[in-house]
Amino acid sequence: MIGKTLFIYIAVRYFKNVVAMLLALMFLIVTVDFVEELRKASQLENASVWQLYQVSFFKAPVFLEKAFPFGCLFAAMMTLNQMNAKMELVVARAAGVSAGQFLLPICFVGIVLGFFVAMAYNPVAILSQEKSKDLRAEIYSTKARAAEKSINGYWIRQKDESGSAVINANLARNRGQTLTDVTIVRWNPDGSLLNRIDADSAYYRQDHWLLLGTKITENDGRVVEGGALRLRTNLLPENLLGASTPPESVPFWELRATAANLAGTGGNSKAYLVQFHKLLSLPAFFIAMILIAANVSLKFARFGQAGKLILGGILSGFVLYTISSLITSLGSNGIVPPAVAAWAPVCVAILFGMSILLHQEDG
Repeated sequence: MIGKTLFIYIAVRYFKNVVAMLLALMFLIVTVDFVEELRKASQLENASVWQLYQVSFFKAPVFLEKAFPFGCLFAAMMTLNQMNAKMELVVARAAGVSAGQFLLPICFVGIVLGFFVAMAYNPVAILSQEKSKDLRAEIYSTKARAAEKSINGYWIRQKDESGSAVINANLARNRGQTLTDVTIVRWNPDGSLLNRIDADSAYYRQDHWLLLGTKITENDGRVVEGGALRLRTNLLPENLLGASTPPESVPFWELRATAANLAGTGGNSKAYLVQFHKLLSLPAFFIAMILIAANVSLKFARFGQAGKLILGGILSGFVLYTISSLITSLGSNGIVPPAVAAWAPVCVAILFGMSILLHQEDG
C-alpha cells in the first residue's frame, strides 16, 4: 500500500506540473488573442495597448477552461516521465507499490481539480468574460465596430398586435438585456415596412427597450435624429437568454434553473442540461485523461519507445475530447439524453484505460 509520504510527494509534484502547464497555456492564449486585438484596433485612435491587453486577459479564462483536460493529460505524462527518468517508479515497484497505487495521488488531484473547475473556476471565468465584453463596448465605437470584419452578431424577433420587429446587435451583454450598436427594422401588422431604427445601445426594461443615441429612417427615406426612445416589447428574459447566451456562458450554479425557465417558455433547454452534466463529469473526464497518460508513460519506461507512445497519448486525448464534443452536440439537440451525452464517453474511456493498464501490469 502506498504510504502517506509518497502519496503527498506524487500529488504535490503532479499539482505543480498542472499549474505550470496551465500558466503556459494561459500565456499562449493571452498572447495570441492580444495580437489579434491589436490587429483589429489598428485604426482606432483612442484605444491604448493596456486596454486591449485587458480585453485579452479577461477573455482568456473561458478559453483556458476548455484546455484544462489537456493540461491534466500533459502534466500527468510529464510527472510520470520525470519519475521514470529518476528511477523513482522502479524503486516504488520494488517496494511493492503497484501502478494503480501510485496513480491514486494523481487521480485524487484530478478529482479535486475537476470539482474546482466546475464549481468555482467556471463562474469566475464567465464573470471575467462579461468584463471583457464591457471593455470591448467601451473601446470600440459604433463607427469603429462597423469597420470591423469580425462582428458578434445577435438577432431576435418580437411580434405583437402593433406589428413586428427584428433586432440586430453587434454585441449582446448581460444575458441579452444590454445591446450595443443596434439596428431595428419594424413592420406594420399588414407586413409593410414601417421604419428602421439605429441606436448606439439598447437596454431591456421588462415591457420595453430603452434605446439611446437613436437615428430613425422612415419608410419614405426621411432621417430623424433622436436621443432616447422607448420601444414596446413582449419578450421575456428567458427569450433573450436563449437567443444571446450559449450554455457555455451560464455559470454552473445557474444552469439547471436556466434550463427549467427555458423549458417553461418552450425554448431548448437540452443544451443547458448537457452543459451542467458536462461540468459535473469533469472529475471523471480528468481521470480518463490521466489514465491515457499513464498507459503511454508507463509503457515508455519499459520499452523505450518515447516518441510514438507520447504522440499516441496526445492523439488519444484529442480523440476522446472530439468524441465527447460530438456526443454532447447530439445531446444538445435532443437525440441523446443530456446525462448520457455527458457521462457515456467519459465512463467508456475510463473503462478502456483501466483495462489497458491492467493488461500492461498483469498481462
